[in-house]
Amino acid sequence: MQSTNHDAVIDYKRTLTENIFTCMEMSKQSYVEVMNMPVKRLYDYLEWKVKLEEEKRKMMDEETNK
Repeated sequence: MQSTNHDAVIDYKRTLTENIFTCMEMSKQSYVEVMNMPVKRLYDYLEWKVKLEEEKRKMMDEETNK
């Protein structure tokens, strides 16, 4: 059981690191600014930004297909 728990922690750290750098890239904020965000806000921002980018892509596709 210990190994599974350890693997879960490693996976969480890896995912969190990826999300931090994704947020930095998407928001054009510094590492310090992102690290000062509450974790919930970080994940809420990423979810919102992905939806926003999808909507932008759909609008561009619609304009292209006209």
